[in-house]
Amino acid sequence: MFDADERRALVLSVLAGATTTLGGVVAVYKKPDARALAFLLGVAIGVMTTLSFVELYVKNVIEHGILSVTGATMGGAGLYACAAPLLPNTEQRAGTTSNGSSPSERTAMNAMEKSDDKKDTGGIGGVSKVRLLRLGILMAFAMTLHNLPEGFAVACASFTKIGPTMAFAIGMHNVPEGIIIAAPVYAATGSRTRAILLATASGLSEPIGALVALKFMKPYLTPARLEHLLAATGGIMIAVSVLELWPEAKKCANNDSMYRGILIGSGLMLLTLYLGA
Repeated sequence: MFDADERRALVLSVLAGATTTLGGVVAVYKKPDARALAFLLGVAIGVMTTLSFVELYVKNVIEHGILSVTGATMGGAGLYACAAPLLPNTEQRAGTTSNGSSPSERTAMNAMEKSDDKKDTGGIGGVSKVRLLRLGILMAFAMTLHNLPEGFAVACASFTKIGPTMAFAIGMHNVPEGIIIAAPVYAATGSRTRAILLATASGLSEPIGALVALKFMKPYLTPARLEHLLAATGGIMIAVSVLELWPEAKKCANNDSMYRGILIGSGLMLLTLYLGA
């Protein structure tokens, strides 16, 4: 049914998506605080932006010229910027708090820090358990839609030598996603299993995206088209880092941890690219 290259693409997409499970486990067993979450988001920013700029942009510019590659990169970033408002937004659904942070953001952090507080039977941080569960499910739905094109990107990259690197980069940024899905669900239900399963289900959309790419796009991908598509993917990853990860990391109010994570993530990705060259 699938040849060796296609099986490799599916395996990489499954591995990248499975890291949401890791995030879910961290959320329900370790309960990371704002500092830890800022660090994880910083690592994801460093990994994704470094891969996008060094490997998907600069290298392609050298091989294919600056105009077409820059156009593809900007096109990818613009596509994500246009699509982002169409994704479910917990702030729009639930409103904002007086200090400017959304209930989902406050809920996720409170859930991670206080989910074992047995005295608060009505919810966490003043938010009802029903509302916590609703927010967790809504975030899972948003992340599922968000992960579909990432599976597409991993599948396309798997036909080049940067396939494992792309899967690693996307996997790193899926860890915080698993945390923000599982934390409110665990706080609402008290069930570690349900929280982890919901985080895992969100990550499964990545192999689904990979399947779509393999079945409908592969016949049309010449080497040149593939490289330009990867450049566009780099633009999408940069847009995700700037529009999604950076604002969320800043809201954790731990800039030192965030910047430390960015430096470590960038250094780790540079080392990975060097060893894989």
